Amino acid sequence: MSKRNDPEKAIARLPKPDRLRLAKAKMKKVLDHFLYVVELHANNSFVVFSPVLASQIPRSYAANAFRIFQRSMYQIEIVRLCAIWDGVDLDKENIPTVVALIDDDELIEMLAEETRSQHPDRRDQQFAEERASQARTELLHAIADARSVLRSERLASIMNVRDKYLAHSLEATRREKNGPVQPMKYGDETKVMDASIPILENLYCWVNGTSFSIGNSQRIDQKNAEALWTGCKFVALR
Repeated sequence: MSKRNDPEKAIARLPKPDRLRLAKAKMKKVLDHFLYVVELHANNSFVVFSPVLASQIPRSYAANAFRIFQRSMYQIEIVRLCAIWDGVDLDKENIPTVVALIDDDELIEMLAEETRSQHPDRRDQQFAEERASQARTELLHAIADARSVLRSERLASIMNVRDKYLAHSLEATRREKNGPVQPMKYGDETKVMDASIPILENLYCWVNGTSFSIGNSQRIDQKNAEALWTGCKFVALR
């Protein structure tokens, strides 16, 4: 059996209703934080990964400033994505903390019962049981998928960049001292963001009792970013 760290021990000591209350409150915040990452990602698809702006900048002093702008936009997306997947801590609003709060058979049953109770009409009893079963299944899948992301080399690579270069200026991180860490590649952040979406949607749906489509937000954010950045024109000063 793996040893639990101190925050997980603190969570285990909390009364079950308190854990549920905290999970619901934190999950709302986690979704808000993630939607900001989605907005950043949409803008970076033009600022960093598209020639829409870069192709307008000739070799000049302006090009140096533009590279700093690109780098800062990309780095803040990495920082905010890492915050979504940071370590378990009751002071933090992130996926691992929500997962730690609800990863308990009794709590899963409490959430399934909440789902069942949303359909009190006896005529809907079968549907209520189906929804409760769906809540149980999808919560367990979300927990398993979250733990899989946390164990992934891709997330470790992104976290290592955040810790070494963005949050701190380190010669070596604790991860590197424990063994080799794969270098982060462009696109790793997109893959982790994409893997986060079904986890967040399932957690939000069954912990907070209402569905939310992150895909709809992505489409809106992409249109907003396109409207801004394709309308930007750089004019060289004479």
